[in-house]
Amino acid sequence: MSLARAFTSKVRRDPVLLLVLGLGLLAVAMRLVDLDAQALHHDESLHATFAWYLAEGRGYVHDPLMHGPLQLHVMAAFFTVFGDSDAMARVPHALAGSALVFVPLLLRRWLGGAGTVAAAALLALSPTLLYYSRFARNDIIVALWTLLLVIAVWRYLEEGRMRWLILVAAMTALSFATKETAYLTVALLLLYLEGALVGALLRQRGTRGARRLLEGALLLPTAWLVAALWRPLVGARGRLGLGRQPRAADLIIVMGTVTLPFLAAAVRIPLGGVELGDSWIGTHAITLWIVALLVSSLVVGLLWDWRRFVPIAVIAAVIIVPLFTTSFTNVGGLRSGFWGQLDYWLDQQDVQRGNQPAFYYLMLVPLYEFLTLLPAIVGGLWLLWRRDRLGVLLVWWLAGTFIALTLAGEKMPWLSVHIALPLALVAAYAVGRWVPPWLRALRGKGANVFAWSGTGVAVAAVLLVGTLSVRGAASVAYGHPDTAVEPLIYTQTTPDVPLLAREIREFMESSGGEPPRVIVDRTASLTWPWAWYLRDLPGVSYESAEFIHEELPEGAVLISTSSTVGADSPLRAQFERSVPYRHRWWFPEGGYRAATFGSVFGDLLDGSLLRDWANFVSDDRIDADSLGTLEGEVFFPAPRQGAARPAGRR
Repeated sequence: MSLARAFTSKVRRDPVLLLVLGLGLLAVAMRLVDLDAQALHHDESLHATFAWYLAEGRGYVHDPLMHGPLQLHVMAAFFTVFGDSDAMARVPHALAGSALVFVPLLLRRWLGGAGTVAAAALLALSPTLLYYSRFARNDIIVALWTLLLVIAVWRYLEEGRMRWLILVAAMTALSFATKETAYLTVALLLLYLEGALVGALLRQRGTRGARRLLEGALLLPTAWLVAALWRPLVGARGRLGLGRQPRAADLIIVMGTVTLPFLAAAVRIPLGGVELGDSWIGTHAITLWIVALLVSSLVVGLLWDWRRFVPIAVIAAVIIVPLFTTSFTNVGGLRSGFWGQLDYWLDQQDVQRGNQPAFYYLMLVPLYEFLTLLPAIVGGLWLLWRRDRLGVLLVWWLAGTFIALTLAGEKMPWLSVHIALPLALVAAYAVGRWVPPWLRALRGKGANVFAWSGTGVAVAAVLLVGTLSVRGAASVAYGHPDTAVEPLIYTQTTPDVPLLAREIREFMESSGGEPPRVIVDRTASLTWPWAWYLRDLPGVSYESAEFIHEELPEGAVLISTSSTVGADSPLRAQFERSVPYRHRWWFPEGGYRAATFGSVFGDLLDGSLLRDWANFVSDDRIDADSLGTLEGEVFFPAPRQGAARPAGRR
């Protein structure tokens, strides 16, 4: 029997696998269909443009501003093979978001059939995950690595197989090569493993009562050191009754050695934020410090178990080095990776980009993830009460992520991806533990009309809430994906930009002789996404307002903000016509920004908060005319004599 026939036969006999595959294929279709329906967002255009430069052979120098290098390398590969376009810029993210749906199969033994299908369904239909699977930002890619990392940690704790250690190393390396949220994920998992290691060591010692509490308190901040020095401390361990190294210690070593070099800039914290890289001495000190951390990682790993550590180190290096150095063409990429990523991230916490209130995610997540919210909260508390080990890990991941993102200075809607993901897993795991006993009870002799009625009400409620959730997901992903009438859509490029880009191309193609120059005003970051939409046109330059007023060449096409070229500006005499347009628009945030915890509590008591939520869930969005906008204008000169006049907007 061929491999394909064997797989087909297995799927037919396995309804859970069949349902997950069906949900996965549905997710692929939902994420790939009509991917170019909206214009590229400011950030998307940055990523796409630099990926296009790389695909065109112009190289790439890693810059933490655009997060890790992996996204750009993958996008560049797709551009090289399939060509560059808005849709192709988003295909890698759509595929990563689709892959998330299949991953719960790795936890099937613990989730159960119902939990596995529930996880796949929630991941496939989540409004947040769907929208950002169709968006060229790093978050959905790193979400895939995060889920695989959490699963690998759990599977190694349960099974102790080398394959899971390798997956931990690979996912840790890929996470750091994708986005700085890796620092948060790794910190949460290392803290969890620290607690697991303390528990394992105390069980080996067999301590009880108050002594156990005292030893646990002493071990908690230092257990990682015991793991790192396990072999050199063989004599002391023998006297303390510590024999076999716990699996949590193996995971701390593997994850810690891959992570340690990326923590180089953490030295800034005790130094009070001193900018070490501002001088020749500081630059070389940073390099020596990175080398010291790399050597420390190697020493700790080799002391742990050289036979297992060598392949793990090779896998991590094969991922990290080529990506950050752009296939060894930019050796400085290692410095910008190991030092620059954390250095930049620490700076951004003070900048507080987005300037959102502390309750931002308390507002945003219930608007979109209401299907998973209640089962996740109730189920999470129930799992903790039962001391379910996998439940503790999943709830720790969810609660830790939510708290960390709430406390972080920068709050953005795409970061809610990292809350929606564990929220779905906690909800699915709880459902997986509830459904089988309930079904057995219904089939039993004790089932009565009340049990069946309650089941019917519960199913009807799930179908209703699920329908509303799917409608909300379809609305934000397909109904108005580039119109910022809801808070998940952040400062979005308007549909005017790609339409005008086509008109500019037609004008240049219709011009006789050498194409005219295109001057783009840099005011208010107007460069993006024009740099993407005009990427392959000759004679495009991005200039200051001063240049436009003093040195603008005749016969050029000008793209400007309305503030740069006012209604009475003499520059208008150089052009035959102009086309006003909206460059970007954003959701009006004044309402919720003005709220306080006290006012929110009052709105909750009088029912107005619940009414507002119900109105939003029922697809009541604000009018596009109330959006904040950045207005621009495209100025076209008269066509050269003998050139065809393009059929543009008048």
